[in-house]
Amino acid sequence: MRRLRTRRQAAAGLAALLLWALAAPAGADTAPPAGTPATIAADDLPTWQTDGVVWSVATVGGVVYAGGNFDHIRPPGTSPGDPGELPRHNLAAFDVATGEPLPWAPVVEGTPFTSTTRQNDCDDLGGDRWVCDAVWEIRPSPDGARLYVGGDFTKIDNRRRGKIASFDASTGALDGFQHELNSRVKALEVTGTTVYAGGYFTTVDGASRQRLAAFTAADGTLTGWAPTADRGVHAMVLSPDGSRVIIGGDFNNLNGNPPHGLGAVYAATGASAPWATGVDHIDDARRSWVTDLVTDDEAVYASADGESTFDGRLALNPGDGTLRWIDGCRGATQAVSIMDGILYSGSHAHDCSTQPGGFPEIVPDLPYQRLLAEPTHPDPAQYDTPPILHWFPNTNGGPTTYNQGPRAMDNDGRYLWVGGDFTTVNGRSQQGLTRYGSLAVTKDANPSEPVHKPTVTKPDGTTGQLAVTWTETWDRDNEKLTYQVVRDDNTVVHTIESTSRFWDLKTHVYTDTGLVPGSAHTYSIRAVDPFDNRYRSARSEPVQAG
Repeated sequence: MRRLRTRRQAAAGLAALLLWALAAPAGADTAPPAGTPATIAADDLPTWQTDGVVWSVATVGGVVYAGGNFDHIRPPGTSPGDPGELPRHNLAAFDVATGEPLPWAPVVEGTPFTSTTRQNDCDDLGGDRWVCDAVWEIRPSPDGARLYVGGDFTKIDNRRRGKIASFDASTGALDGFQHELNSRVKALEVTGTTVYAGGYFTTVDGASRQRLAAFTAADGTLTGWAPTADRGVHAMVLSPDGSRVIIGGDFNNLNGNPPHGLGAVYAATGASAPWATGVDHIDDARRSWVTDLVTDDEAVYASADGESTFDGRLALNPGDGTLRWIDGCRGATQAVSIMDGILYSGSHAHDCSTQPGGFPEIVPDLPYQRLLAEPTHPDPAQYDTPPILHWFPNTNGGPTTYNQGPRAMDNDGRYLWVGGDFTTVNGRSQQGLTRYGSLAVTKDANPSEPVHKPTVTKPDGTTGQLAVTWTETWDRDNEKLTYQVVRDDNTVVHTIESTSRFWDLKTHVYTDTGLVPGSAHTYSIRAVDPFDNRYRSARSEPVQAG
């Protein structure tokens, strides 16, 4: 069940849901039909890994920064403890284009404490001892000169830093930005003049700040900007015109005002700005919360997690929070990133049947599709909600503690970086980090899923004929595939084009005629994508024609 709570649009939302269910599917991929945006390739590119969770990634120039809860990084294709492993304590930097590590290696630490209650997202030291030291958010300044980080930590490079810190991006050195917040910083937004912070804290340097605070960018001074949230703040983003800070989280009230989970305040004063749309809050067992926010020149995009309520993605008008679209996929969404007019997302989607081009829930296996793509601005003449594009790389859910997979995304217009708690990508071992490239920087060489060996039979009552039966395969980033029936390894006797999707793999039969009676033949199936990548099945056993 999916619900969205707005102040004025409940009836319109219901009508839209009915229209979505009737909309015709439309696929898109690296070679899409005219008028549909092309996705990046679904090939996961060689990327160094972490030995723990990546909670945030940020690209600055040719560098991507990763923050989370990890102790080492290691080369692609290797296991934890590999001889090539390097120490990195919750922060690391990599070359955006190569995936190789850079020397930057600050040591991020927390203060151990005792608790008989399990501390999620913290390190268990044994004997009811814990340490919380994760980096939850990384944001660069607009000019890329400084890098701000927030989290649970209390020290960086053995210098006191109470949940927030910044670095000189050119040297990598920790700078003088120093404050004491009494609980986690989970969200940051940075302008040329101001650093905005959100999270779970209630004091900053001893002054009351109810989960929201701001500092001057010039010298780090705590400002008087002090809107309030009554529960956690998880995400922040500046409106396209710079006048508002849009805030997402699990709060019921922002400055004492609903709606739940989403709102906006003025960037200059912290006073409430008009905002129409929230995410569901029914009771503590059934609620949604916003996990990430991004913008383009026209809209704000939010991702949500939820307990038996809305947990997909939605687009909003940044001036007043009125709804532009909401998708109907089920499965908690943790991260979003915009690249060339496409909203890429990380989730554990398991039912997108209400979306054009979406997949149904497949039971009893309930496979999760953890990476998705959809256009930010669907053609209103065709769609009321974005179609799910044919871009289906995947990760696993990682350790059962989380079972989510992707947790963070960012891109530089060429490469999309994904961080999380996953341990496999596209079925191969890869932990914590992966990346994908546009066709401007990489080629589409992603193999299809295996092409299965066909079944060959002699039709009853026929002469000189053999029937070849096969089931389609599918490709992670190309919906249309060409299938060739190959006789005796070298003769293509039949060609057909088909739309092939993992949830709808059709079975085909071709009858090969004009064969010499009594002659034996083998057959294989070759799948060809629009880039002429070819994948062939094993040969059938020889069968004699009638």
